[in-house]
Amino acid sequence: MGAARDPRTAKPEPDPAIAYDVIRFPVIDWDFRWQRPQQLSRQFAVRGHRVFYMTTEVACFPKEHAGRDEVCRFVKFKKVDRNVWLVTLCAHRRLNLYQDQMDDLDIQYLKWSLEHVLAKFAITSYVSIVDLPFWTPLAAALNQHNIIYDCMDDHSGFSTNHANVIHQEDLLIQKSNVVLTSSQVLHQRVREQKHSTILVRNAADVSHFAGWVNNVPAELSSIAGPVIGYYGAISDWFDIGLIEVMARNRPEWTFALIGHTFGCDTSGVEQLPNVLLLGEKPYEEVPGYLHRFDCAIIPFVQNNLTQATNPVKLYEYLAAGKPVVSTPLPELTEIASGVAEIADSPAAFEAAVERALRMEAVQPEAVRHRRKFAMNNTWRHRYEMLHGAILQHIFPKVSIVIVTHNNWSFTRQCLNSLTRKGGYPNAEIIVVDNGSTDQTRAQLAALAQKPVQTVFSPINLGFAGGNSLGASCATGEYVILLNNDTIVPDATWIPKLIRPMQEHNDIAMTGPMSNHVGNDQALDFFIGDPVQGADPGWLQEFYDSYREGTRETGLLGFFCVAIRRSAFEKIGPLDHRYGIGMFEDDDYCERVKQAGYRMVIVEDAFVYHHGSATIKKLKSQEYQSLWERNKQYYEAKWNTTWQLPEGPLNPFNLAATPEEVRERIEPRNTGEKWVLLLSESSWSNEPARWQQLAKQFAQSDGCNVIVYALTYLQHPVVGIRKAGPRLYLTNRIDLFSRVTFDLAVYCGSQQVFEEIHAGRYAADAMCYKAGQIEQLAAELPEIQLYDEPQASRLVQQSLA
Repeated sequence: MGAARDPRTAKPEPDPAIAYDVIRFPVIDWDFRWQRPQQLSRQFAVRGHRVFYMTTEVACFPKEHAGRDEVCRFVKFKKVDRNVWLVTLCAHRRLNLYQDQMDDLDIQYLKWSLEHVLAKFAITSYVSIVDLPFWTPLAAALNQHNIIYDCMDDHSGFSTNHANVIHQEDLLIQKSNVVLTSSQVLHQRVREQKHSTILVRNAADVSHFAGWVNNVPAELSSIAGPVIGYYGAISDWFDIGLIEVMARNRPEWTFALIGHTFGCDTSGVEQLPNVLLLGEKPYEEVPGYLHRFDCAIIPFVQNNLTQATNPVKLYEYLAAGKPVVSTPLPELTEIASGVAEIADSPAAFEAAVERALRMEAVQPEAVRHRRKFAMNNTWRHRYEMLHGAILQHIFPKVSIVIVTHNNWSFTRQCLNSLTRKGGYPNAEIIVVDNGSTDQTRAQLAALAQKPVQTVFSPINLGFAGGNSLGASCATGEYVILLNNDTIVPDATWIPKLIRPMQEHNDIAMTGPMSNHVGNDQALDFFIGDPVQGADPGWLQEFYDSYREGTRETGLLGFFCVAIRRSAFEKIGPLDHRYGIGMFEDDDYCERVKQAGYRMVIVEDAFVYHHGSATIKKLKSQEYQSLWERNKQYYEAKWNTTWQLPEGPLNPFNLAATPEEVRERIEPRNTGEKWVLLLSESSWSNEPARWQQLAKQFAQSDGCNVIVYALTYLQHPVVGIRKAGPRLYLTNRIDLFSRVTFDLAVYCGSQQVFEEIHAGRYAADAMCYKAGQIEQLAAELPEIQLYDEPQASRLVQQSLA
């Protein structure tokens, strides 16, 4: 119930190792009735987590083809408490959270808005707490979508919620890492769909409601007899008929009802002198009214909504020591039968109130019992439960093991990337030095900071021995073996690597994609440099293209590999007989498979790798001798002939002629379609219409897309490069002259390519200025013209 309050002075010190931000996608506004969303948000805030609380109203920018910067100008921020900001996002249309569904353009504008917030506040490690299914498309669209669904109600029970919103709940449950439920009824229902469902009931801000208030509110100050009170929503689930019956039967009792009456027909009680409809009251004033109540009531009708509810007011009533009488609710029967009376008829309800009034003066112990119940159910307790669930399911402890032998410049660069602000919030870094003779040992000894731990070996134990020593010191649930010649990107790489292992118990190891690795984890197309690693613009496009992509593999490169610790303990350490290095990764992958586990490549995770920084320092003869010896040992151990791993998964790799390109596409007996997009010449950071089309086509089932582009993020495109699972870029349109495409789409190019052959030709009118499309149609009479604002609809139409 209330307006914004002054910041609290309580200041628990957060553990910097587990600091993450919280984005709340709420069901009610911050200044509305003070309930679970605001209470939990405050608990996070006072413990050092920054909280970004979205407003339920979004700004509207109706322009069809707005740019990112135009949209972001409508995003608003307002700091309302310590560590709490209200954020107003921008959509294409005005949206009602309870009635509308986002369309593609809404999602695009809202995503840009939220990315603007992330960039402005340097938000990297965060969780998204979603209260209402409406927000699902936006939360799921984020590259780092650590989603918690806070299921507080049976949404179908609200008359204000449209069926379209309700239907998104199943998707939200599916997309969530964790689902919170506020009642046992909700918990049982959701747990059938999601194993990681946790029962986190409501609670009370005990200090706010327990203190005695000397000043009685004016509306109640002149009342001499008993006050029977209620506060909260007075809507279609409120049993106003019960109040009317009791008020007529007991004229000596005054019924004080606090809250909006939207959705409730109060005409039957409005003329009764002993019923006071007091409207909404600010949160700060509610305890004053509550302390004047002689009995607090919860008069709800029996329906799906109320049967699934866990009333916040129950805990607040009890924090004030007040007797509580309620209609039958499963939650009260489950947890509060000893501190609240349950009445299943109007007569029983009236009798229960009478008993409460009669016994209140002679049972002071009952007051203490109620307050003790509230003290055991505070919002701090709920925060601790939720924080524990976040650490378990979203940010489990991860141990990163790095083995060094000289090359301090590489190690320093790697550690700087790992320890920069906004990294993974629950990691330990264990550096094992293998007898370095340069400045590495002295520099590591000076690193007396969390979360870096150092282990010094007087001799070079080799890659296997060093990693095994580091892993033996690890305390994390997952262990990541990371070469010292790597640069890790933003905070998403660890959650992406461990997610498959969290979801599937039979996956023991995962690895990322990279610019330099000797198997099919290698990327065909990469933009970056040895100083910063991946180019930020390229990395964002990479994440969008490969979102949540994984594929099973029989081999992972050990430049960066994540291992389930329990599996590592079962399989055992790396084989130290491989000496200083080479083939120990092939060997360990065989052992993983022999133990019955699976391995996957996480296609939307990326780690930059300089490549064999230590091994490359060996003399040529020494290197070749080590390679031959370890290869022989591997082949003898596994009774097999070692095969050179495959390279990047680009079917056009090394194709240099039109005939070779045709052979890579044909024969097409798989039912897949090949689409050519003839666009503007430069793929830019500012997503153009044709770039959206390219991504939409590439996301369609069985559709492969070739995009004619000369540059990509201002870098030249050379040959045929793979930019996504089904998205290819080329500056050599001539290489496709022997291919017959299923569809060729002109979306910006004004040049007609006579060497291109397609079953159908189409043009997107939205990509052309007035007069240009007519000229194109004149040169290609068979072309189909599309004038559809929604990119996804145009793709569906053109592929139909």
